[in-house]
Amino acid sequence: MKRLLASIAPAKIKRALSKKKKNMPLLDYDLTRFDEQDIILESEAQIQEFLPDILGQALARTWVDKRFLDAFYDQPKEILERAGVFLPKSISVEFIKKDNERPKVIVYQKKGSKSTRLLELKLVMVAAT
Repeated sequence: MKRLLASIAPAKIKRALSKKKKNMPLLDYDLTRFDEQDIILESEAQIQEFLPDILGQALARTWVDKRFLDAFYDQPKEILERAGVFLPKSISVEFIKKDNERPKVIVYQKKGSKSTRLLELKLVMVAAT
């Protein structure tokens, strides 16, 4: 579901984007937006419906854009926000890239002290003749 970001104050966006894990300034990254409008996913159903396509695009970009790979590895949720995709605070996104394995993204939802895995995506390339 798409909505304009009018309901979110600029101060909240600034705080969200200023949280850094590894001293990588997000402002240095020119990220392509996933849509002309911001995408605000508020419910588990919306996350299940729309986030796989968005994360698939992000995974594909990690294969061809080293700068994006590094940024997405360190700050996946912040990078999504920078690209106009907003998730609830209860949602966390983990990007995993091991040496000989395909990169994958795991999305968790925290309810109280328990975290539940909502999605796990891996980019699989298929060649057709």
